[in-house]
Amino acid sequence: MNNVIEYNIKLIVVIPAFNEKERIEFTLNALNKVKADFRKTGIDLLLYVIDDGSTDDTFHKAHSAGADRILRHKLNKGLGAAVRTGLAGARADGADIVVKFDADLQHDPEDIPSLIQPILDDEADVVYGNRFERISYKMPLVRRAGNFIFTSLMGWLTGWPLKDSQPGIFAVSRSYLDVFQLPGDYNYTQQILLDAYHKGMRFAHCSVSFRKRVTGKSFVSLKYPFKVIPQIFMVIVGVKPMKIFGPIGLLSLLTGGLIFFLELGFWAFGDALKPVMHVNAVLGSVIFGLQTLFFGVIAQLIINTNRKEI
Repeated sequence: MNNVIEYNIKLIVVIPAFNEKERIEFTLNALNKVKADFRKTGIDLLLYVIDDGSTDDTFHKAHSAGADRILRHKLNKGLGAAVRTGLAGARADGADIVVKFDADLQHDPEDIPSLIQPILDDEADVVYGNRFERISYKMPLVRRAGNFIFTSLMGWLTGWPLKDSQPGIFAVSRSYLDVFQLPGDYNYTQQILLDAYHKGMRFAHCSVSFRKRVTGKSFVSLKYPFKVIPQIFMVIVGVKPMKIFGPIGLLSLLTGGLIFFLELGFWAFGDALKPVMHVNAVLGSVIFGLQTLFFGVIAQLIINTNRKEI
């Protein structure tokens, strides 16, 4: 008796690549090896390489290794931009599921079936790999700390049980593919989490293996936080404005109130000539605080209304 479930699914794996000539062939060969297994269950697997302005032989290596399609940026735009191009290309070509896969083969193609299973079972729209249960090397402390901070932040903003917010492998359904928006050219993992949460998508984790990078270098550098933090700020404002404007407004109101009551107390005990010495500071703090709170409330109402319409 055959218990294998047969699907009719178009699965596109998008592989952003920037100067990956030393590794892209190995990655595509490894992915091509699992195509036959997918085909047995009615899943058509296609490989899309996004050449993000490479100056080496990445394009020709990818072509010779059997990439089904290569999308090219004339200039290097950043990993987030490459992921955006890949998702848009897959959407235009009618993908049912998209998997993002690193070009350096730190992840294992054998993990893709379990990664997409929650989508096939209609239990999730976005599935992130969790590297930390099956990591094969000791990740540098700085990267672990950074991942912990971003994962905690994203968990706080979404309420999802996040364990790893920055994996190199994730899967998304057609439902999310149809509505996704990635405005920034970096920190795509955080953008997808917040964008998917804002649009009412369902989230799941999947344990994946993770190997040490053997060639090239990571896109993470000392410049990375300065590129990422402003974009994360803008994404947060666009998803949960009260998380930003609420504390700022309350702090301003409290500052104005504190000055007012302190100076009123000084006057009551005869230590000041009039009840409030710094009237402008009090009024400025209170007005700024109220305006900031009102702006945050209005922005949140607009977002909530738009969310209901999606």
